[in-house]
Amino acid sequence: MSYYNKTSYTLLSRACDTDDEEAWNELVGHYGRFILYILGELGVPEGERQDVMQNVLVGLTRTLKNYDRSRSTFRNWLGTVIRNTAVNYFRKRQSRPSNFCELENESAADELKVPSDIHLWIESEWATYIGNLAMERVQQVFKGQAIEAFELGLDGKTAAEIAEETGLTVASVYTLRKRVKQRLLLEVRSLTEELEL
Repeated sequence: MSYYNKTSYTLLSRACDTDDEEAWNELVGHYGRFILYILGELGVPEGERQDVMQNVLVGLTRTLKNYDRSRSTFRNWLGTVIRNTAVNYFRKRQSRPSNFCELENESAADELKVPSDIHLWIESEWATYIGNLAMERVQQVFKGQAIEAFELGLDGKTAAEIAEETGLTVASVYTLRKRVKQRLLLEVRSLTEELEL
């Protein structure tokens, strides 16, 4: 096991102690935005996400000591906590958003069981979340035409089309896209090491 994984598991152990405010703040720092992101994907209205996130965190304080890393990754376990909190939220409001309905059937919601595909969905959402965070970091390093050339490439435009649209040379388009892509991959690796528990 790597030093980082030991440190991460130690963080989880420390966060179980409700008196260790530093560990708890670090854990929330790692996962707070992800919790908000998942709540948004589940259809919790933006104005209520902070309140529902607080309910998720309260649930974590009660159940973190029950987390067993041999049975699940932390983010999948956290995804279950988020999902159950969202189920409770929607039950109280007597409504369900369309995204939420795609994840489970009526009886699964009533029984508060995790659907078999929730973990695959959480993994997919985690990858999207990490990619978005990495792109935010890249945009702090690269400005203007570098980001524009990269994003136009993601939209399926050829280097020649991008060059024509931006006024860059084709060689510059290739160079800028390569630099942004390399930095993006570095940021994804860095965030994965930083946030994986």
